[in-house]
Amino acid sequence: MATFRKRQLKSGVVYDIQVKFREPNTNQTIVKTTVWHPEYKMTDRQAERECTLVAQKFENDVKQLYTGSVADVPDYNITVGQMADKWLERVHKDFSIAYYERGIKTIEWIKQYIGGYKIREVTPYVIQNFYDKLDREKRVIYTITAKSSLREAIDNFGHTRKELSENYGINVASLVTALQGKQIGMEFARSLSSVLGVKPEKLFNIQKTEQPYAAETIAKVKCATRCIFAMAKRQRLVDDNYASADFVSYGKKPKRDIKYLDDEQAKELFRVLMDYDDIRAKTAVLVALMTGLRRGEIAGLEWKDINFERHTLTVNRTGCYSKIAGGIFTKEPKTEGSVRRITISEVLVEMLKEYKVWYDEQRANWGDRWVDSDRLFVQEYGKPINPETVHFWLKKMLKNSGLPDVTLHSLRHTNITLQIAAGVPLTTVAGRAGHSRVSTTSDIYSHFIKTSDEAAAEALEDIFLPCAAKG
Repeated sequence: MATFRKRQLKSGVVYDIQVKFREPNTNQTIVKTTVWHPEYKMTDRQAERECTLVAQKFENDVKQLYTGSVADVPDYNITVGQMADKWLERVHKDFSIAYYERGIKTIEWIKQYIGGYKIREVTPYVIQNFYDKLDREKRVIYTITAKSSLREAIDNFGHTRKELSENYGINVASLVTALQGKQIGMEFARSLSSVLGVKPEKLFNIQKTEQPYAAETIAKVKCATRCIFAMAKRQRLVDDNYASADFVSYGKKPKRDIKYLDDEQAKELFRVLMDYDDIRAKTAVLVALMTGLRRGEIAGLEWKDINFERHTLTVNRTGCYSKIAGGIFTKEPKTEGSVRRITISEVLVEMLKEYKVWYDEQRANWGDRWVDSDRLFVQEYGKPINPETVHFWLKKMLKNSGLPDVTLHSLRHTNITLQIAAGVPLTTVAGRAGHSRVSTTSDIYSHFIKTSDEAAAEALEDIFLPCAAKG
């Protein structure tokens, strides 16, 4: 039976709740206690009525502990913010470093809006209000360039650029960028202004605009919220997951914006690649264009994954980078379907052979200093590259090419859409892309499949229309 008593503390009134019962199997007396804090100012009668409900639930939970498979008596005073931290610990233990890093950023939003709520007090209204605010959230974008007064302020300060770097921690590269009239970040502008003792507005042209957050960013916050409350439900802290679609609206799912190169633009990029001087960058971007591999998969390729005789490439691992993990590391591919062997074209095989000759020369030149990682794409002394490096190489190629400023992932979309347009069976496209299910491919590229379907209908009409005319 559950009992409780009132105690007066300096911080306010609390109620000690005790549950005592005899365990049937061992005939042992079980005693469990917890403390309940009234959430706001209540009369004694209101507090006792609320405490009675809490005590009854606590008693039920304690008895379930000894008759069911539960880990521990729940903490009814835990907040959403504290629960978010517990969820993040579980993510760190069970999931990838990348997921954990995203989780760190995600729970900052959750803590900001609902972190102070006790988890058992949260209602669907609270969650819906949180989601609606997320949908309206905007981020501030600063466009910052230097005024002519910046150079004068630096001259008056009486320090060289080297002294600014060594004595005040000013990044020389960013300083040169600013003096050239190019855009810089707000953090650097504020740091330099503080060192020079001048307000940023007097040294920089600062334009401030607001933009909605990417739909994917907001969706990740909502997903994390749902996961946190699912964890709370499993631990019997709440009766239902009020963050699920059963209780709240997630809003209209935005149409996925896929950026890609059309066939003519893809051909132009190919021509740019063929004339490019840096064979390492050329080969890496060509692999992206002609295979549709993800950037981590490209960074994780090793020479043993290439079969020159059979013209195949095998994806067995992903190269990753994380500050938390201490830099570059390797993990398994994204999904089970991501481990795959695909056939590659003669053009790509010949480029890889040419690149292998250059690669072996580099390894010989570095001698004992060479880090033998066996990776295809490495830093100058053999150490695996950061996957972001391939993206940087592409951006550099596109700078004066006249082509759209697309991302490396856009080349993956380009590769897949070109296959669909060419009539390649969807099962083959999905397999080459590393999608575990064909439905994933059809969902993402539904527009292109529809276009291809219309083209097929037109082709059939061209075949049979002459026959109809004769009839």
